Amino acid sequence: MVSTLTRQGLHLDAADLAQVRRTALSASTAKALSHNCAAGYAFGKLLGEQAPDPFAATTQGTAVHSVLEELYKLPGGKRTRRRAANILLSMVAQWRHGDFPQLNDPVTRQLFIADVIGKYQGIFDIEDPREVDVVATEWPLRGIELGGVPFIGFVDLTLRVTARGRTGLRPVDFKTSNKIPDKRKLELYGDDHGDQIRLYAAGLRKVQDEPVIEGRVNYTRHGKSRVVAVSEKRVAQTVGEFARAWDIHNEMVQEAMFPTQTGPLCGWCPLVNLCPAAQASKFNTDRTDSQTALCQTDLIDIEAAVPSREDQASPTAVVSPAEPGETTETSMEGLIMAEHALAEDKPWEEVVRGKLNGASYAATGYFGISSLAYELLGTHGVPIQRIAVDAMTNVLASIVTDVQEGLSGSTSFQEGTNTRIRGVLRTVLVSVPPPFGEDAETWATWIKMVTGHTRSIAAAAVRLAGTDEITADIDTLASIAPMRKEA
Repeated sequence: MVSTLTRQGLHLDAADLAQVRRTALSASTAKALSHNCAAGYAFGKLLGEQAPDPFAATTQGTAVHSVLEELYKLPGGKRTRRRAANILLSMVAQWRHGDFPQLNDPVTRQLFIADVIGKYQGIFDIEDPREVDVVATEWPLRGIELGGVPFIGFVDLTLRVTARGRTGLRPVDFKTSNKIPDKRKLELYGDDHGDQIRLYAAGLRKVQDEPVIEGRVNYTRHGKSRVVAVSEKRVAQTVGEFARAWDIHNEMVQEAMFPTQTGPLCGWCPLVNLCPAAQASKFNTDRTDSQTALCQTDLIDIEAAVPSREDQASPTAVVSPAEPGETTETSMEGLIMAEHALAEDKPWEEVVRGKLNGASYAATGYFGISSLAYELLGTHGVPIQRIAVDAMTNVLASIVTDVQEGLSGSTSFQEGTNTRIRGVLRTVLVSVPPPFGEDAETWATWIKMVTGHTRSIAAAAVRLAGTDEITADIDTLASIAPMRKEA
């Protein structure tokens, strides 16, 4: 058997499987296997290290980590900007005669130096390295198990800090990412950076007695730092996810198949021009400037791509209203969903391996809102067509998230506040039914009215929660009378 990449995944022969199989998991490998394209990960292990490119993100990230590691090894008073630059220049002098002969060109060398400095200099905006108490750099965590899973990791920097009246350790990880993930992305796709810190916290608690009181992710390109909660509960949750990733790994090894998963990252995968799954999806554009994307490979066989379900009839395409004589059943054909659109996991996991978790709180919300939209259309005699269902679903969702954002600062359907507001909205709709058959201006007025009523009820609930003593205000009730109808 020869290892073969199909649209479903990378089917491995015995020799390649032995090369891909892990004896221990790191935080990044766990995320790659459970949330990203496992086939791409496996192929990367078979491909190995390629000709080094000094301007590749991984190369420059490694350079930044090397500079900061050496900087924080120095006595406190010597951790200056100038010393960091000298460390980089010394390293470049070695690299140009070793791994990166491209750096012998003076222009290439200066551009490389400028890029790396730009990616690490934000550390001096985050903190004064001269004033921190360094416990260790690149603390190795290996030979331990987290959640019964062999773990391996290296903590970029471990500091001793005092926070909230407690003194203990702070594991820190350096990131040179182009962007800092915002709250919305963390809610949608998970907190990979935070989970890495939490695994480090779990590992440090295994190998030493000093308490780990907080974690940090330092985005050195941007000069920003994010505090990561490392409570026992949060760490236990992350360790549980890590253990599930190990189960997923073992299942893939048992099947000798690592599944494909298409998404925005396909464009930066070496296989983007060859992978049947990527080529049959909308993520088939090579974004690597040909630095890593392959046009052929002799490491594996590639199964010929077949037309995708999206190419044949996109399940997310807009469906027009039924034409005269067209039945509702016919107009609903576009509502047929793609096969295996959902995954299953614990309810607090919104996304599993890139798919919506059907058991999640968010899925409950999404299905509830779309069901309410369907119910309203039927109640008011509106034809059940996809375009109408989608339009009404989006209107209802926008009202909920508008009110939710004002209360909690979030628009995630995964949160409990979203659930509360959906319940309030259903109550409001009984008194303020949607104006089907009216013009756009009337709809805009209706949306504003319903949003206001929903917000008012939510505000009353919040006021109730803040009341020290709850009493029956009979006098006020006695002064309230129903509105009189005009004769």
